[in-house]
Amino acid sequence: MISRALRILAMLATITMPLSVFAAKESIYINLATNDPAKVLMALDAGRQYAEKGYPIVIYLNDKAVSLGLASNGHKSNEELALLKAIAGGAKVIICPSCLE
Repeated sequence: MISRALRILAMLATITMPLSVFAAKESIYINLATNDPAKVLMALDAGRQYAEKGYPIVIYLNDKAVSLGLASNGHKSNEELALLKAIAGGAKVIICPSCLE
């Protein structure tokens, strides 16, 4: 009798748990292909907001955005640098190898 009551309680506890307990947060994938400051800031700000909510961030730089990942690029604005630093702490940044050439 007690074991049946425990099984029922365990089943009810499992049913009433929010689904978010079981779901892992999926990575947010940001593909940047431009070095246009307004577009880059918009994408990186969205990434920062998701990072603050605990989502893993993956930033892929290709085409013209490859220059964002290069230290020698002097065209970064202060806002852009601040956002890159805020995200890069926890983000995985991938730079297209063929675009680097």
